[in-house]
Amino acid sequence: MTILNNPELVTLLERCRDLPTPPGVAEQIISLSSNANSDVAVLTDIVSLDPALTVKMLRMANSPIYALQGKVDNLKQAVMLFGWNGTLNLALSFSLVSNITPSMSDGLDYDFFWKRSIAAAVACRHFGRVVGVNSRKEDLFLPGLLQDIGMLALDKAMPELYNGIGNQQHQHKYIQKLELEKLGIDHAHVGAWLLGRWNLPKRIIDLVAISHQEEMHVDNEPEYLSENCIKVSDVIAECICNDEDQRDYHYAANICNEVLGLDKTSFLKNLEEITTEMQETAAIFEVDVGDPKLLNCIAEQAKELLLLRSMETLKTAEELHQAAEFLELKAKKLEYSAKMDALTDIYNRGHLEISLGTEFEMSKKSGWPLTVVMVDLDHFKKVNDTYGHDCGDRALKYAVDLLKACIRDTDSLYRYGGEEFVVILPNTSIEGAQSFAERIMLTFNKNTFEYKQDINISITVSAGIAIQDEDSDFNEWGDLLNAADQCLYEAKQCGRNQYKIYEHNKPIKAAVG
Repeated sequence: MTILNNPELVTLLERCRDLPTPPGVAEQIISLSSNANSDVAVLTDIVSLDPALTVKMLRMANSPIYALQGKVDNLKQAVMLFGWNGTLNLALSFSLVSNITPSMSDGLDYDFFWKRSIAAAVACRHFGRVVGVNSRKEDLFLPGLLQDIGMLALDKAMPELYNGIGNQQHQHKYIQKLELEKLGIDHAHVGAWLLGRWNLPKRIIDLVAISHQEEMHVDNEPEYLSENCIKVSDVIAECICNDEDQRDYHYAANICNEVLGLDKTSFLKNLEEITTEMQETAAIFEVDVGDPKLLNCIAEQAKELLLLRSMETLKTAEELHQAAEFLELKAKKLEYSAKMDALTDIYNRGHLEISLGTEFEMSKKSGWPLTVVMVDLDHFKKVNDTYGHDCGDRALKYAVDLLKACIRDTDSLYRYGGEEFVVILPNTSIEGAQSFAERIMLTFNKNTFEYKQDINISITVSAGIAIQDEDSDFNEWGDLLNAADQCLYEAKQCGRNQYKIYEHNKPIKAAVG
């Protein structure tokens, strides 16, 4: 079916005065492309009429996408690099993205539209390069970018069509279903009709018309490669731009395998490259494609989901072993991040509660003493206030290094919060606890933290110590920790740079200055 099967829609579109149209420079380039006698100099002169377009062309030529050894510093060099069709494609692409304004309807999200269009364009260009469609990088960029241009035409001519669709427009199949139900045709055919009015080359119009067809050519005949690239670009754009729980990586990987001959490893590699190119291209087009960190996670997320899905159908022991290793490594990373403090790379407070509970029960059962030391960096707020949080973060790491130097292999160190730390000393009596406290006091007093070449900061600590032994009456590990915290508070109240030990329910002072 074509748009001509719906004459009422054609009439409505033709009467719409606000349809997307190529700006003046782009129109001149399109007209020039049909003149066999035109040369590069004329093309360069036309592009140079638009300063903003010229800047973007130069930015694209010097971007990592082209990875040239020498810098392109004038428009003529850029046009020679892109070629005739490439310059036409880029000029029209830049002009459209910059000049098409949102309608007043309460439906189509134009920011999301251009994000998805950039994703599709980059994917189409990328896969064209992978399968060797042609030597010019931009020949498939424009068809990929314009495959949804019909949505803009429909939004201008029929503002009510997309009203109220909200986040459902993130699912392209929902959009197509809506259009087919109401119009009997989808936006790809509307887009092809619009590009025909612009007098764009027939190959671009034909690619846009078939861009959303599900039928793929799996024989990889040269005449079908471009069609396959634009159809696959639609699938990849759906993976990148759809809501996270709606992304079907398994389907995308299978399509890439059947149509482009990419195995899962190649699919993931290409997906990662596309998200990187997408960020670089979007920056030049001045289109917001969202948080770069989230885009960078897409390939990793796809890898996880594909492995989980494929475990149901793995055929060899080696594949199963690889999947198990990956999941085991992932589980270890999650377990590690759950119990470690991100800044100091020591155990965090959550893991302290687990470890101290275990050690406390073992101490109760075995009768071995258990010491808990709570350490606080004196006047640490002044460090942050005076030198900034970068200095504060480095000072915390410095303090951790000193504390690590003071503990045994059987001891464990935790960040309790802010500048407070906890040390668990298994099988350690009051004498060992005092020896440890004096050791850390001495270590901090004889060392200084060198922040910069001319900034050396003296950092001292206060400590509170509590011991679970045969003379104590702590009922649970929380009581032991609270006792150490109480002693730390008293050490700070008494002037800092000292420690206190909780013994027989009565704190005693033992200061080292």
